[in-house]
Amino acid sequence: MNATKRAKALSTAMLSILAVFWLIPVVWLLLNSFKTDSDFITSFTNMQGPLDYLRRLWPRHFTAVNYVEVFVGGEGANTTANILEMFKNSLIVSFGQMALVVLITSLSAYAYERLDFPGGDTIFWALMYISMFPNVVAVLPLFKIANSLGWVNSLHALIWPGTVGVFNIFLLRNFLRGIPKDFDEAARIDGANSFQIYSRIIVPSIKPVLIVVALFSFNGAWNDFLWPTIVMTDVKRQTLTAGLRLLMGQYEQKWAHLIAATMVSVVPPFLLYLGAQGYFLQGISIQAGVKG
Repeated sequence: MNATKRAKALSTAMLSILAVFWLIPVVWLLLNSFKTDSDFITSFTNMQGPLDYLRRLWPRHFTAVNYVEVFVGGEGANTTANILEMFKNSLIVSFGQMALVVLITSLSAYAYERLDFPGGDTIFWALMYISMFPNVVAVLPLFKIANSLGWVNSLHALIWPGTVGVFNIFLLRNFLRGIPKDFDEAARIDGANSFQIYSRIIVPSIKPVLIVVALFSFNGAWNDFLWPTIVMTDVKRQTLTAGLRLLMGQYEQKWAHLIAATMVSVVPPFLLYLGAQGYFLQGISIQAGVKG
């Protein structure tokens, strides 16, 4: 076995180990979501070691009652938490933010990289340095701004603040550097303006990385927990990830129901990644920017 094959085998082995560790929590959630609440509570008491733990992880009797009650309610379930409404809110916020991120960041990256204007680099790197501050620092100013605009309990407060990620602009700008500027000059000779160059040359050329940015944006908006819990006080306007805490029984903790709801919340990002994985693999290569 030559060095290349050994390196490939070692990489495959390491990635397989990482995949197993990543799948363990998912498998744990999946199996426990098919238990009743009483089965879940009692299944991990008085264990006799790791093998006994693995044996008890398997449900005594598979049941889908948790998934049914999450959507239609049931005894002890909190019926004020409408998971279908929260699911709809999450879809609106995630897809809305994803579309705006792709549009705004691609236009910004194009302007910083292709359009010469005074102070362009200074403004860009100043934004990069400011973005290094933790997001929690901006929570109070964001809330004051949202309150001033009347966006408290409005989906606007969840969509617009996340549309200007500087890291996405940095990523797209690096891809644009791989596209020869001769294309722009040839298009200008043919009479194209800046927006036509952006829409007809730049966007098709960076399609793989735009899809990567879209996936990251969707995932970030879908999984956001802190900001929705602060700016959304109306249960009917809450998103799914932040609203999972409401899916607890009024008088008892319905852990199996919460686990089932968690599994439901994983489905949309998983399907989106599954459908776009080909473009995602293209987008992780810098050279993909010149293949479109």
